[in-house]
Amino acid sequence: MKNSRIVKLVVCNLVLLATCFMVFQPLTSVGQELALASDFDASTGDKGYPYEQNFIITAYYSPLPCQDKYVTGSYDGDIRLNGHGIHGADGTDVYPGMIAAPKTYDFGMKLYIPDVGTVAVHDRGGAIVQAGQRNNSYDRLDIWMGFGDKGLKRALNWGKRTVTATMYGVDESVKEEVYLGDYSSDEYLPQECDYSNQYAEDTTTTTSTATAEPVVDEQESLAKKYNLELSDLLSSGLSTGSKGDAVRKLQEELKNMNYYRKDVTGVYDEVTEHAVFKFQQAQGIVVDKKTVGAGVFGPKTRQRLNDMIASRNDRRVLIAQATNDMVMIASNPEMKETTISLSASEGKTLLTAELDFGVTNKQVAVLQKFLKDQGYFDGDITNYFGPSTKAAITEFQKDNGLVKSESDTGAGRVGPGTLNLINNLS
Repeated sequence: MKNSRIVKLVVCNLVLLATCFMVFQPLTSVGQELALASDFDASTGDKGYPYEQNFIITAYYSPLPCQDKYVTGSYDGDIRLNGHGIHGADGTDVYPGMIAAPKTYDFGMKLYIPDVGTVAVHDRGGAIVQAGQRNNSYDRLDIWMGFGDKGLKRALNWGKRTVTATMYGVDESVKEEVYLGDYSSDEYLPQECDYSNQYAEDTTTTTSTATAEPVVDEQESLAKKYNLELSDLLSSGLSTGSKGDAVRKLQEELKNMNYYRKDVTGVYDEVTEHAVFKFQQAQGIVVDKKTVGAGVFGPKTRQRLNDMIASRNDRRVLIAQATNDMVMIASNPEMKETTISLSASEGKTLLTAELDFGVTNKQVAVLQKFLKDQGYFDGDITNYFGPSTKAAITEFQKDNGLVKSESDTGAGRVGPGTLNLINNLS
């Protein structure tokens, strides 16, 4: 009898537990679903768009050979500073409002920027860094402002701003709409010079052959005058399986740009192919490995690399010329007075003299303030040109194409070329 009561009690308890499970489990599931639903916004999707974010935003443009004014004082100098500006890093043709962003932002990311409009990310940049790098409080963006003098004017007027943007994510339903004051739709192509072939897709033909040789001859003549060793241009197409000095030269160039990271062998192997592909991708020549010509050192890729080599050669000659001119000015009081007078009249006197490691004067403080505003110097403003100042000026020079590495001649000091660029950017 006692055992029977115990059995009944156990059975009742089991039934009660089962009932509770059946009653309360669905309620628990519903509660979880309601909690998830409260976190999901149907208007923005599961990523939480749109949302606001602060950025430090600068501007850039694409130089043309016939401009009235250049930031660096020359077309080649502005090419080195801004790039050729034909395509973004993802291969998209440049257009006003196109954004260069750090790699943490996907290509195609849409955002709204006050005074610019709704735009998208299609480009990268060596100075376009995340918050915390180079003394930036926020992630940095760069806005492409156009071709030639119009683009340069807009870029200079924009300057450097801290802006609150609205982020939409990679969303095809969000349409781009740009309003840049005097912007007009015909600026999708460079209209200020008759150099349209320069921007054509087919770079297998050259329209400036007749003028190329005298320029090269003049450059070689100046190089000989100043005892400079210039880099040779690459003259042939290369692909997997190619061997010889041309491949060796290609590997050396790619290694200097940190695309090729093995020993130079003179053999176009898989590592070389991948290095060429990464160079092509960075230059907007190909989008991905499925693009025709990816990894092949063909006409377009060769032209782009040769342009960079030629610019480097030109820079070496210009620096040598400027150094020679400074020596002549220093030894000729009349020339020195004329030069100072011209500089003052043009208003380009942020820095009035070259500066080097170990110097102590007020001009160093001016230099440090400039570098701090540009995001390169994060130390205290002093009158002393020490290791921090040298490191900052080296990074500035590398980003602006004045030097390739810390071991280059002129790296870490304010020489003629660096002095001219700082005064033009100030």
